[in-house]
Amino acid sequence: MCMVIFAPLFAVLAFATCGGYSGQIMVKVECFDKTQNNISISFNYPFRLQEVHFSALLCEGPRKETLFLEGDYASSAQFFVTVSVLAFLYSLLATIVYFFYQNKYREKNRGPVVDFLVTLVFSSLWLVSSISWAKTLSGVKTVTDVHQILLLLSACRAQENLCEVLQEPIWTNLNMSVAFGFLNFFLWAGNIWFAYKETGLHKSIKRYPSRTPSEKRGSFRQYSQTSFDQSGAGFGQRLYNQGSFDLSSGGFSLPQTNLGQAILYQQRIHWCTSDFKSFLMKRQKTEVIYILDGLRMPTLVSH
Repeated sequence: MCMVIFAPLFAVLAFATCGGYSGQIMVKVECFDKTQNNISISFNYPFRLQEVHFSALLCEGPRKETLFLEGDYASSAQFFVTVSVLAFLYSLLATIVYFFYQNKYREKNRGPVVDFLVTLVFSSLWLVSSISWAKTLSGVKTVTDVHQILLLLSACRAQENLCEVLQEPIWTNLNMSVAFGFLNFFLWAGNIWFAYKETGLHKSIKRYPSRTPSEKRGSFRQYSQTSFDQSGAGFGQRLYNQGSFDLSSGGFSLPQTNLGQAILYQQRIHWCTSDFKSFLMKRQKTEVIYILDGLRMPTLVSH
């Protein structure tokens, strides 16, 4: 609700204080022969100061000189005003859609996502335009400083002439425009989180949280330990269940388990190991015979 109320208002104040500005400088020149001349210098938005010119007496008879200011600051000023106007129009459009077309706004979550992206864009634009306009305003103040104007006048550089500043430009509105620019940036940047919540993307992220590698290793170890304990318990129960004695008949009966199959597996393993041992023993005997034959051959050759 704060965004709906303050975003259009602050946008209007930003481009009104900058786009509607007009400044004026008035200088009174009194020559040594008591000739007076009042010089008026006016400048306004978009601050193309190189086009601002004025005429001044040279204090050498009726001769006059035409002087121009320096600097073109239109790009930064126009960029700032353009961002202000676009932000105002979008705020009005978003307010109308949000209140009167809520179903269209929520359809397939397109409205909240678009609003979130546009909020990011306008936050960046407000920051860039405000910084640029603040720097430009500093340059405008330097060029239109009354001391710089007096240095431009040839009559004022002569000591026998008298120059007096009657009116200086008022910078209150332009200073307020810079303040409103940064205020709009903080307003739009603060609305990023609320626009992001409207999209519902944070709910999908919380639904499937990502686990760290340490948590994954811990869960794997826990799973392995529990599965091993369960299988071990089952195996022990299958192998070590005792049989039952029938004292009346004097017989012994095994329980109905897989013990017979386990004994069969053990017998097969025993047969395989015994065969492997006999194979190793035969191979070792063969190698010993080969070694002995190799040792005997030199003796046979020597004889």
